[in-house]
Amino acid sequence: MINASEYHGRLHRLQEKLHQRQIDAFVVSAEDSIYYLTGVSYKPLERPFFIIIRADAEPVLLVPALEQDHLRAAPNVSEVRHYWDYPSPPGEGWPERLTELLAGAGRVAVEPSLPLEIYGRLRDLAPETLPLVEELRVVKSSAEVQKLRRAAYYADYTVERIFRASYHGVAELELFSQGRSVQIEIMKRDGYEALTTSVLAASWPAPLSAQPHGVPAIDDRLGDGPHIALGFVRVNGYAAECERTYFLAPPTAQVREAFAAMQEARRRAFAVIRPGTPCAEVDLAAKRFLQDEGFGPYLLHRTGHGFGLGNHEAPWVAVGSAEMLAENMVISVEPGIYLPGVGGIRHSDTTLVTRDGYENLTKFPSDLGAMTLLGRKPLQRLQGALVRRAVGIR
Repeated sequence: MINASEYHGRLHRLQEKLHQRQIDAFVVSAEDSIYYLTGVSYKPLERPFFIIIRADAEPVLLVPALEQDHLRAAPNVSEVRHYWDYPSPPGEGWPERLTELLAGAGRVAVEPSLPLEIYGRLRDLAPETLPLVEELRVVKSSAEVQKLRRAAYYADYTVERIFRASYHGVAELELFSQGRSVQIEIMKRDGYEALTTSVLAASWPAPLSAQPHGVPAIDDRLGDGPHIALGFVRVNGYAAECERTYFLAPPTAQVREAFAAMQEARRRAFAVIRPGTPCAEVDLAAKRFLQDEGFGPYLLHRTGHGFGLGNHEAPWVAVGSAEMLAENMVISVEPGIYLPGVGGIRHSDTTLVTRDGYENLTKFPSDLGAMTLLGRKPLQRLQGALVRRAVGIR
């Protein structure tokens, strides 16, 4: 549980950043940023929300009229103003109210994710674009680490459910449906904040698994080849993932070789994780090894990324990153090898940077033996047939 004092501390650190950079007003508009500063969840849809923050004044929250009572629960905001709706008649919309709230501000800054529509309304103020909230979010508090640890537990549990349901010939639909069981488990054990909780249970079947962001169809079947199981979750505001390459038939010699190389690349990446290590060095530890082993043509992405409110956020574990690891950052480690026409080989873990090194928050097994599932599973086949019949898939 994140208490009110932590939210107040986040605001004060943000105000210190404004002091240091001599910013008169900072416009916070991203949904995750507002959630980070207030703990209040909402969905903006077409109606924008704003917090106007000044270094030496109480912040002001600007919201659509139908949200003003809901947002008064924000611990950091004593003043809530509203506009009528979207769109509004002239004089009653967010552009007029936002302009009023920024009156007299010399240097104005906005978030990098600010929509172009809003930026256009502020163009006369020549706002600077600064990732100030993102800079605060990158190192987690002890309360955030506990929430991330819990999310990682459910990422593991999602992969466990996928493995339990998998058999040679299983339909993707049967694996997608495991997400519902995970959601129910979250509700039973941890409560369920509907707007900030989501579960994706899926497997990328071979050879589609060679396309990391390809999208499996619900009637795809998993047969031979390397499949990649994904537990991609956000639990009451905080995110984690677990991925495992697994097999429903004995892997070929080519795939076993690639699997062993992927495991060694992971080991080399983990070996350099500690506070003070450049993120680029972690990426290079995995990438250089795989290139030296001849897998360079089959690499498609960096070694990792950060977790927090989002499943993908800073720090970026990539050669192009200038960021340094620090204690209580949470990152993924997921070097991958992608063999066209064969499939992808990638594990991913949610990893905490500790004082002396790292801790994997996801703890699902990763060795080749545990990844090879050869049982016939008659009960799972029967259950799968019933699920397919319910949606008209043979």
